[in-house]
Amino acid sequence: MVTAAGLLVGCATLRVEGGAFIVQAKGYRVAPPAGWERLPSDADVALRQPGLRAGLLAHGTCEGRALGRPLPLLARYLRFGLRDVASLEETPVTVAGQPGVESRFEARLDGVPVTVRAVTLRGPRCVYDLVAVAPPGGSAAVVPDFDQFTRSFQLVPGAP
Repeated sequence: MVTAAGLLVGCATLRVEGGAFIVQAKGYRVAPPAGWERLPSDADVALRQPGLRAGLLAHGTCEGRALGRPLPLLARYLRFGLRDVASLEETPVTVAGQPGVESRFEARLDGVPVTVRAVTLRGPRCVYDLVAVAPPGGSAAVVPDFDQFTRSFQLVPGAP
C-alpha cells in the first residue's frame, strides 16, 4: 500500500543525521516516529509500521509550475491514481512557519480501501507533502505518529 503510493513521486538524495532524514537538495528534514522503518521508494522518505499496516511519506517538489498553483489544488494532486475518494475534508494549517492545507479522505488504492491524512506545504522554493496512509480501521492508531512526523518537519538552511 505504502510502496505503491511512494512510486507516484520522484526521488532525492537522503541522509540520516541525529535520527532525522535530511533531504538537503529539497531543503527539509523530518524524523520518523519510534517503530517506523524506512522503505525503498521513489518518495523522498517512505516509512512503514508493520504492526499497523500503515505508512508515512514525505516528499518535496521543487521544479515545474507547482509553486505558482493554489494550495488546495496542490493538495488534490495527492489524490491522482486513487479511486472512490470520499469524506474529503480540507483545512488550512501552518507547519514550521509554512502555509499549508491538511486533507483527510478515504479512497481505494490499487483496489484496497485506505484512509489518508496529508499536509501539503508551500515553502519558499518547494512544495512539500507529508502523508499518512492506513487501512480504514487503523487510521486512529496512526494519528499520533503522523502528528509527530508532521511536527518534526523543518526547513534546513542552505537548500533550495
